[in-house]
Amino acid sequence: MAELKNIMVALDGSNSSSKALDHAINLARQGQGVITGVFVIPLFSVNVAKPKSKLGKALADAGKKILENAKLRCAKNGVLFYEKILCGNEGFKLVSFAKNKKADLIVMGSRGQSNVKEFILGSVSHYVVHKSPIPVLIVK
Repeated sequence: MAELKNIMVALDGSNSSSKALDHAINLARQGQGVITGVFVIPLFSVNVAKPKSKLGKALADAGKKILENAKLRCAKNGVLFYEKILCGNEGFKLVSFAKNKKADLIVMGSRGQSNVKEFILGSVSHYVVHKSPIPVLIVK
């Protein structure tokens, strides 16, 4: 297996994404890699730096809190963590960011916070698995 130096993990506050972070931490520790945690706000009109609506502010604050907790967990395990908040279509944004960041691996949970259910995978993980040219690890 190729070295995993640049691991991207999708985080949304769900139990599944928390487990994905645990796996990403273990992989990063084995190969002295770094993790980039990505939180995607599913709205196109939110300015993360200065959200104008109450909903936008609540989503941006939630993302910052989730990423801060992930950063602390990584630090406790000796793993360097970078964070990124994106806005828009979750699957598309995750795949695009991973390609631009030249990630070696995308790690994500099988189901996120969405209320929409699919039979096997959540809609975002389903999209990422099928559209990403980068290897994807789905964690249950």
